[in-house]
Amino acid sequence: MGRLTRLLRWFNLLLVLATFLAYLAPLVSPAQFWPLSFFGLLYPWLLLGNILCILGWLALRKYYFIFSAGCLLMGWGHVQSYIGLHFAQAAPADSTIHLMTFNCYDFRYHDKNREWVSESSLPEAFPLGDWDIICFQEFPTRGRNQYVGKYIKEKGSMKSAIYQTGGGLALFSRYPIEAHDTHYFPNRSNGYQYADLKINGNTIRLFNIHLQSSSVSKIADQVAEDGSLEEKKTWLSIRKIMGRYMRTTIMRANQAEEIAEKIKESPYPVLLCGDFNEIPQSYAYHTLSRGLQDAFKARGRGLGITYGGKIPALRIDYVMAGPQFEVLSHRIGRSSFSDHYPVYSTVRLRE
Repeated sequence: MGRLTRLLRWFNLLLVLATFLAYLAPLVSPAQFWPLSFFGLLYPWLLLGNILCILGWLALRKYYFIFSAGCLLMGWGHVQSYIGLHFAQAAPADSTIHLMTFNCYDFRYHDKNREWVSESSLPEAFPLGDWDIICFQEFPTRGRNQYVGKYIKEKGSMKSAIYQTGGGLALFSRYPIEAHDTHYFPNRSNGYQYADLKINGNTIRLFNIHLQSSSVSKIADQVAEDGSLEEKKTWLSIRKIMGRYMRTTIMRANQAEEIAEKIKESPYPVLLCGDFNEIPQSYAYHTLSRGLQDAFKARGRGLGITYGGKIPALRIDYVMAGPQFEVLSHRIGRSSFSDHYPVYSTVRLRE
């Protein structure tokens, strides 16, 4: 029993060390030192491991539980980025802004040979709620965006819309748009757009962003379904996934810095929505959230996971609000077709 206790103790200490490295990941650009970003990516599992260690030591009646307990308390803000303990707050209907952000996967079925959502099945696949603003990433391009856009504008009572034939970003609003711009990164379908919205006599600036994808979902699906750790090709696939993540996390860091500068330049209160393709323990998230409230951390409840693909425990879709806003509610829905989940938030401007 003594030897087992020593082994578990050393395992726990290594786990705590890895967790502290994950805490450092958001503070260091992967362009300067990329290995830290891998520890950030592992944070959900490090969190789970620390919780299990606490429970295990308590069951064994050993005081070593303080290792993991102290580690989690020191990084409580990181815990809150995945586990929400809040309740929604009521507010007068005429002062609230209901918004949704959703990587709609081109309105294709992720688990059905990537078939398109047809025009006739659209109301069932994507029923519209009472949302004032909807931000899409991976919105359909060319011909199909016509019937999807028409459905959302008509059934959602949207007065304004911004989307392009060849782009993947789209923004629909019940409020008038005073000015807007869309920018795509060079040779990429990823980018950002903003719209200045007139709401009850006030102007706000809404950003809709989609950072570079790691493009590993297909490989991850194959590893999850057919991979065996005893096979060489499985490890080659894992190596390919890690290599792609290394390259793209540097790209996302640079993209986040560019968008953060645009946010700083805004003369109006800012709302930020989108698919960051990064978890909260990342440099990109840290850069974009600077000076903004994470709506999930403010009003989320339950687990904050927003990705439903084969790579588990990812929170990569966000709503953020400037200090001029009060976050009233936040929840994560489900989708019958996309590998992402829609994210819903309700906010209002402070008086």
